[in-house]
Amino acid sequence: MKSGTLLRMASLLLALLPVTGACRQYNAVPNSPGRAELFDMHFERVVGPDSMDSTSKAYEADLEAMRTLLPPGDAARNVRFRSVYCTSNRWENLARGLAYSDDALKRAQAIGDFGSQARAQFCRANFISMIHGSPRGLVELDTLVKMLENSPERQLLAEILMARGSALSDLGEQARALLDFQRARAAYRAAGIEREVDALLLETAITYRRIGDWDQAERYFTRSTATMEAKQNWERVNTNLIQLGYLYEQSGAPQKSLESFQRALDVATQHQLTFAMGSSRMGLAAAQIASGEFDAALTNLALARESFQANHDDRNNGMLALLAGQAMAGKGKPTEALAHYRAALGPIVHDGNQRYLAMLYQARASSEEALGHNAEALADFKRYSALQTQLQSKMRLEQSRLLEYEYEIRRRDFENRRLRTEAASRLQQVKALESVRRWQRLAILLGALLVMLLVWLAIRQWRKSRALRTLAMTDPLTGIATRRAIESLLDQKLLRAVQVEHPLCVLMLDLDHFKAINDRYGHPAGDRVLQHITGVWTHLLRVNDRIGRVGGEEFLILCPDIHLEQARPIAERLLEATRAQKLPFIDPALTIAVSIGIAEATLGESRESLVARADAALYRAKHNGRDRVES
Repeated sequence: MKSGTLLRMASLLLALLPVTGACRQYNAVPNSPGRAELFDMHFERVVGPDSMDSTSKAYEADLEAMRTLLPPGDAARNVRFRSVYCTSNRWENLARGLAYSDDALKRAQAIGDFGSQARAQFCRANFISMIHGSPRGLVELDTLVKMLENSPERQLLAEILMARGSALSDLGEQARALLDFQRARAAYRAAGIEREVDALLLETAITYRRIGDWDQAERYFTRSTATMEAKQNWERVNTNLIQLGYLYEQSGAPQKSLESFQRALDVATQHQLTFAMGSSRMGLAAAQIASGEFDAALTNLALARESFQANHDDRNNGMLALLAGQAMAGKGKPTEALAHYRAALGPIVHDGNQRYLAMLYQARASSEEALGHNAEALADFKRYSALQTQLQSKMRLEQSRLLEYEYEIRRRDFENRRLRTEAASRLQQVKALESVRRWQRLAILLGALLVMLLVWLAIRQWRKSRALRTLAMTDPLTGIATRRAIESLLDQKLLRAVQVEHPLCVLMLDLDHFKAINDRYGHPAGDRVLQHITGVWTHLLRVNDRIGRVGGEEFLILCPDIHLEQARPIAERLLEATRAQKLPFIDPALTIAVSIGIAEATLGESRESLVARADAALYRAKHNGRDRVES
């Protein structure tokens, strides 16, 4: 979960500030010498590099100064003013803020001011995100990125990429988010901003926290907290402490989580950061619920709601209701808990956060079960299980994509540096040769040969990279191990079984009549069946079990440390789960079944022999009527 105030990205309040009051109409004051120059100075502070280190209070002060200094009748400066004033924290009515942004956009288009047009459109994207949800806002941000990619507005492009990455991270697209952050860093440097942008580092660290790289995220948050304390940027100190609180909560350190949220609340209270108080109390309440302090959690949730209401912000209503329900459930009041869960459902569905929705289904199922509503509890648990499976599959896919992106980025950086170094070295040699006339022809020839060598090296490196990707160990369709990977792992497990004399069983699975599904519904439907059923199987396996795809619809599961009689219940569980699957997204009447063969490794047995015995057991299952387990 993010902190209460969405981060103001660099110069344009990229993730909009909390709204605290009605937007005031500006009234021009009489002209005076130097007003236009002073206006331009404040405008540059709002849109230039200085804005990235600005606090909310300082940013608002610059906007108010621009409002006062705006020269009457100056249409161009009026357009520039409107393109940034739409980012003010004074818009308590989001619909009015969106209308103001649309008007600013039309004015910028009318006079051909490209920069003001992009900034006004950025405001519009932020208001749409808050009114209609992040997915709608992402469409606007995608349009802006395409609009600015080939423009000279590199800093603005960086800010929009950072905003889009933040929205993608909120929606669980962590690999794409990190790619946008990488592009934003490059855009900042292209704009002449060589230093690391703290807001970008913060968003990157939050994304690493969400993907489970807690050590890297903690190092950044801890270091940044000390830096921001030295700068007395208390808003950023509060944000870092809140993020540390959630990091410790997710990584299993409840006491450190409580301490971090309490520190965040102390900072917000001491420096009168009203909205941050609500965000800090909401995080503290979550940590207290995890520690069993339910009454204290309810008190903090009530105070958090008051803080958000004082700022006319209802974006956290869903999470507040969910946490209140969890606290009531902890106090043994399932009826009251269900009332809070009902209030939480609408806002959470609107936000599109699948992780929070899974939390809601799980909590609601527990309260329904406590009241004896078993049918409702079972339905909610199934919803939770399906979402959890989907989220786990997505997380594995995001981690796989992240590794690919990081490898590709590092490979390109390394290759570019090497090529630049070699090219610079060769160029010096060519210049030296050109200084002597008698070597001119030889120098030209050498230059051509060097270029051909660099091209050949680049082609060879590209071919090697493509070969490495081809050897990837993850099946691209299902996200499980490939045949190469699972067989390599089986060799390791067999060696370990010999060394420590532990048992090892393998399960060979084959979906029954899968060809008929492909023939009737098409291969895309067959692919969706494979993705769905492997997700179900993976969820049912033990922690140390491993599954891999060894054929079109054939799969191999390794079950270490168990004998044949212990492996059979696992196979039966997979069999029953397969029978129970409904696939309404293909055909409500469609059912699937699986045949399973089991074999236990003997001491010193080869992989080929063990797999052949499991395959023979699978053949017997097929021969004896399918949809069964044989050993």
